[in-house]
Amino acid sequence: MKPSDIKALPPYVVNGEVYGQSFDQEFHRLGIQQMIFTSTEGEEKLFPDYFILPEAGLLHPLVKDGPDPDNTVPRVNDVMNTISFDSSRVNTSLIGEIDCGWADMGLHPETFWLGYVAGGAAGWHPGTSPKELINTFYPLFYGPGVVNMNTVYRMMSHQAQSWSDSWDTAPSNARKPIWGGPYDIYKTPLPASDQTLPLPPAASPDLSYHSEWSVQNAKRIQLAIDGLPQNEILQALLEENMERSQFNRYNLEVYLSIANLYRQNFDMISGIHGMDLDLAAADQTKALKPETALRDVDRALNTATAIWRERNEVLQSAITTWGVSWLPRVAEANGRYFLHEPDDVKDHLPDRTVDMSYFVYREKLLPFGTWVNSIAAARNQFAAAHNLAVRKYQLSWDDLSVSPTPLFTN
Repeated sequence: MKPSDIKALPPYVVNGEVYGQSFDQEFHRLGIQQMIFTSTEGEEKLFPDYFILPEAGLLHPLVKDGPDPDNTVPRVNDVMNTISFDSSRVNTSLIGEIDCGWADMGLHPETFWLGYVAGGAAGWHPGTSPKELINTFYPLFYGPGVVNMNTVYRMMSHQAQSWSDSWDTAPSNARKPIWGGPYDIYKTPLPASDQTLPLPPAASPDLSYHSEWSVQNAKRIQLAIDGLPQNEILQALLEENMERSQFNRYNLEVYLSIANLYRQNFDMISGIHGMDLDLAAADQTKALKPETALRDVDRALNTATAIWRERNEVLQSAITTWGVSWLPRVAEANGRYFLHEPDDVKDHLPDRTVDMSYFVYREKLLPFGTWVNSIAAARNQFAAAHNLAVRKYQLSWDDLSVSPTPLFTN
């Protein structure tokens, strides 16, 4: 659409998003009223960017250019600045604002309230200090008894960014190509992108193991290890404030379920690091102390089991908590079947799956189970060659159930 096209519109329509001076003046000339558009969330995963993680805490560099810059301006500041100081305030006739949040990106709507309040406050009181607005929000939304809520929101924001940043992005072999985006249609469809983690090499049947994984992923590992004590603080604050809150306790329950997702990711990365070290230790002792080498390998397999179990438990906890306020999307109900056809324009994380397993979609794509089971096979070949006990072990990585009966045997 161009400014010259506006004259074809009837004067009673309302434009929901201002586009700059040339559009604004033409809308105004024709008597078409407008609204300022902003959002409390865009493409974030799990939690809005109310605070921005410093670059020192990131594995990958920030994307600071392009039509949709990522993670550069805190959301409240962005909402306040957009609504308070947009040029449309002097170039056209404004009747209001639109402040959006998209649950179809996989965030719970309970995470949007600070951004929504910021948008409303900016409309009524443009130019309000973002810091003042944020600090006013906490006691009004939760009650006067809550403590350290600014720390809670900062940690929730930072660890959500860590959750996304700690994995790499690569072209997807699991989904069809993307044929367009919000700004143009591609001449040739582009590969969809999914997240992935590099995995260490498999052990040889004689337990020989030559890996540089922990060295090559040193920063990824350190950020995960550093994130764990911060996550403990976050969860402790959430639990304390659930007792102190007068209003909106469920909001904090949702936050706690998200914090568990953060922790599970940190545990998985640090756990793979531990497995890499255990396999390296087995390589060092296999010749003189085969029993010790097997214990090292078994410790790695036990870590893999713990990763699988924690993933499934955290996922189920999130499903249970979010199900209090969300109607579930399921593959089949009441004799009807859901046709799951992934979107090839708007690439939203929840569209990867029918249900809430999108939280662990990237983990299911990872050939972690294949890698772990190859370790178990090598372990047993080594044990048989040295007349030691064979261990029956099969990790059913794709199984997301939480069962009291393990899907493997020792």
